[in-house]
Parts: sequence; structure tokens; C-alpha cells
Amino acid sequence: MRIFDNHVHLRSSSIDFFLNAFKKAGGTSINLVNLTEDCFSLEEFKRRYEETINISRILREKGLEVVVTIGPYPVNIITMKERMEIGETVEIYRNAVDAAIRLIEEQRANAIGEVGRPHFDTSDEIKEGSKVIMEYIFQSTAERDIPVILHTESLDARGMCDIMEMAKKNGKRSLIVKHFSQPIFSNNCGIVPSVPSGRKNARAAPWGEKGFFLETDFAGDESNPNFVLPPDSVPKRVAMLIQEGMEEEKISKSMDYFLDFYKM
Repeated sequence: MRIFDNHVHLRSSSIDFFLNAFKKAGGTSINLVNLTEDCFSLEEFKRRYEETINISRILREKGLEVVVTIGPYPVNIITMKERMEIGETVEIYRNAVDAAIRLIEEQRANAIGEVGRPHFDTSDEIKEGSKVIMEYIFQSTAERDIPVILHTESLDARGMCDIMEMAKKNGKRSLIVKHFSQPIFSNNCGIVPSVPSGRKNARAAPWGEKGFFLETDFAGDESNPNFVLPPDSVPKRVAMLIQEGMEEEKISKSMDYFLDFYKM
């Protein structure tokens, strides 16, 4: 059975640490999401995309099934705005989105993310710039049918529907994931919830159905493995569910959803 973690960050230095924990617990597959929180120019973003793709190659050689997600981290806009005008910042983001999409079209990556807007309150200028960037992402991925992994503030069902309304106005009608989502498994207007793999969320998930993911958001820091959730959390939650009587066939059907979603 495939056991898939939908949101993992790794650095080269943390590969072996992650693999030892994840595979030992039964994990088989991950969505590897780039770390671009320290990138502030197009060239820096492009270098980090390549680093992430290289890490994915190493993981596959070591027996892991890997989805690759690349894109400009949305919180960087705040620091970038301190260095340049908002128009220049937005242009760098647009170019970083274009660079990510080219790699996806070359089949070197699978999705764009984590992208969106800061997860805390900001100035009106930052909010407007982030909105322009999000609209550009939806426009750029709509016809290409590229999955988008969103980083935003915490959203309730109404907030998910608001995001989908924005997406549809810009041509994007599907393939949108809310990273670090609340367990909103219905009434979400088609936004796919990727929920932290705590016990409560795992038990609440509609196993046997498709349309949701579990994730750890492991931050790639071996020295602080419990920041967010440890790397073995998803396979441990699966083991817990089986021990509690959940049918493996139901778990497998839901876990395999990523194969179709990310066109694996």
C-alpha cells in the first residue's frame, strides 16, 4: 500500500534523516515542496527549483516515489517590498511563476507551490500585490491543468469558496490544494484540503473517498524534527487507523488519489 505525505520540505543535509524515519514507519511516497523563503531574486528562485529537483532524484534513487512542487514562497513579498517598489516585487514573482511552469511543462516537476499570500495580516499594499500574484498563478495554470498548492491564512469553508471564486474568475476551476488546511472535507467548493496528520484529523477523514491529503509539513530541519510534525507522522497515523479496525482497502483508495491528481 502506498502511504503518501503531501507536504515535505527537505535540504540535502536532511535526506538520510528523513528517509530513515519515513521509510522505517512504512512511508512510500511524498510531495517534495521547495524551500524558497530566503529567495529574493529570479535567479535565486530558479537555483532553488533546481536544488529541489536534484533532491527528488536522490530520493527516487533511494526508493521513494516523489511528486515535486516548486514555486515562490508568498511571505517573501514583505522583505522584498523593503528592498524595492511593489511593482518590481510583483514582476519578480510573475517571472518566478513562469520559470516554475516551464519546468513543470518539461515534466521535471508536477505542481506549483507553495504559493498564495502571507498567513498573517499585512499592509494593504502587500495584500493587493499578493492578490495580483495569486490571480496570475490561476491564469497561468488554468489551461495547462497544473496543480496549485496554496499557502494562505487559515481558511474556513467560506474562505475556501472565496478562493475558488477568485480562481474561477481567472480561469482555474480545479486542481487547487489548501496546504495546512483545517479538516474541511465537504462544502469546500472543490478546494482539496491537505490536513496536518494528527490523530484527530486522521480519524475524521473520509477514508475510502478521494479528494483530500494528509501532510506533515516537515520543515527539513534534522535538529528540530518535531517542528510542525515529525517525518514519520503520516505512516504512523495509517498504522493507527489499521490497528483501530479501518479497512486497508479504504485507506489505499484515498492514499492513491495523488497519482491522478499530480498525473503520476
